[in-house]
Amino acid sequence: MCAALACSALPAASQEAGSPLSACVAALRKDLPAHRDVSAQTFETYTRDAQDLRPVIENATRAQPEFQIPIWDYLARRVDAQRIEEGRALLQLEAAALEGIARTHRVEPAVAVAVFGIETDYGHVRGRYPVVDATLSRACLNLGSRERKQHFFDALWLLQEGVVRQEDFNGSWAGAFGMTQFMPGTFRQHMADGDGSGSSDIVHSVPDALATTARYLRSMGWADGQRWGVEVRVPEALAQAGAAQSEHGCLASAAPSGKCRSAQAWSDAGVTRIDGSPLLQPDPAAGHVDGSTPAALLMPAGAPGPAWLVTPNYQAIWRYNRADTYALAIGLLSDALRGLPPPQAAWPTDDPGLSRVQFRELQQLLLDRGHCEMRVDGSEGPRTGAAIRAEEERLGWPPTGRAGSKLLAALREARTEAAACPVAGR
Repeated sequence: MCAALACSALPAASQEAGSPLSACVAALRKDLPAHRDVSAQTFETYTRDAQDLRPVIENATRAQPEFQIPIWDYLARRVDAQRIEEGRALLQLEAAALEGIARTHRVEPAVAVAVFGIETDYGHVRGRYPVVDATLSRACLNLGSRERKQHFFDALWLLQEGVVRQEDFNGSWAGAFGMTQFMPGTFRQHMADGDGSGSSDIVHSVPDALATTARYLRSMGWADGQRWGVEVRVPEALAQAGAAQSEHGCLASAAPSGKCRSAQAWSDAGVTRIDGSPLLQPDPAAGHVDGSTPAALLMPAGAPGPAWLVTPNYQAIWRYNRADTYALAIGLLSDALRGLPPPQAAWPTDDPGLSRVQFRELQQLLLDRGHCEMRVDGSEGPRTGAAIRAEEERLGWPPTGRAGSKLLAALREARTEAAACPVAGR
C-alpha cells in the first residue's frame, strides 16, 4: 500500500523498440507461463504502449513525506480539524454499511474510515498514473523482486477479468489504486463486497473500499476491540533507552519477544497512562489493553517527545504502508473520530507544524507577497518551497523551505507590506 502522493510530473517516455523498457517487457513476457491466468493477448494489449515511469518512481521514492518531513509536520497536516470533521460525517453517512463491515470483518468503523482519510483524503486525492504502467515500471526497476512482478501480472488480470476498467485504473506512482489505495495483488487477495452488489469496486464504491480495508487489516492480525496504542508516561531510564522506528516488529510474531513485553510487564516497570493513571485501567470507549496484551514502546521523536505503548493492532496498521508516521496518523485519526482526546505530550520543537487550513493561509500570504508562480492548493511542492526559502532569507533565517508556525506568524505581521500579484498564480 502507498499513500497517493503529489509527485513531480516528470516526463514519461513511451516504450520504443530497443529501449530499456522494451527489454524489460521482453523479460517479463518470458514469465507468462508462470502466470497462466493472464493471457498472452492481455499481456500484449496492455504493454504495447506502456510508458516508462521509472524516473517518476525514483524521484517520488526519495521524496516520500513519511520519511522526509518532521513527524509533527506530517501529523499536523493529516490529523487536522478538517479531516476529523469529514471523517465523522462519513461515519454517519455510511453507518449502515460500516455496521455490516464491522460485523463481518471485526474491524471498528473508525479505523477503516481513518485509513480512507489518510490514504486519499476520503477520495479527494487518488493519483493519476496508469496502474499497469506503474507496476510494470516498478518491476523493471527490480526484476529480481517476485512481489513487484506479481503486482504487475495481477494488474493485467484485473483488467482482463473486467474487475476494473482501463479508464478507471489510475493510481499512485507505486501502482496503488482506489479509495483506500491497494496494490493490485493485495486487492485481488482481499477484495470484499461492502455494498451487497456481489462484486468489489474500490474505485467507485465507498463501502467496498472500506470492506476491503477491513478484510486486509483483519488478515494482518487486527484484534477486535483492542486498542492500537495508549499514550504513556515513561520512567526516565526507559525513556533514555528509547525505541527506534520498527522496533515494534516483534508484535507481528506469534511469540513476541525482544523489545516486546506484556502490558503488565510495562506497567510493573512504571509505565503509566499520560495522565498518570494506571496503564491497565478499564477503558471501554477506547478498546481494551489487558495485562497479557503484547506491547512495544514507540517514541518516534526520541526521549524528549511523546511516547505510546503500541499493540499488535498498531503493527497491522503499520503493515499497510510500513512507516511509523503513517501508522500513527491512522491511529490518532481513528481515536479522534471516536471522540478520544488528542495527544497530550508536546513534540520536541518550538515551531509546530501547520494544519491544512493554516498551510493554505501561508500559501496565500506568499502569493500576496509577490510569489506569483505558485498556487494556493494546500499541497507541498517545489514552488511553495522556493517561495518559503525566499521569505526565510528575507527574514535573515536559514533557508529550509519548511512551512512552520513561526513563518506563518511572521508573514501575518508583514501583511501590510504585501505586493499583490498582477495575475493569479499558476
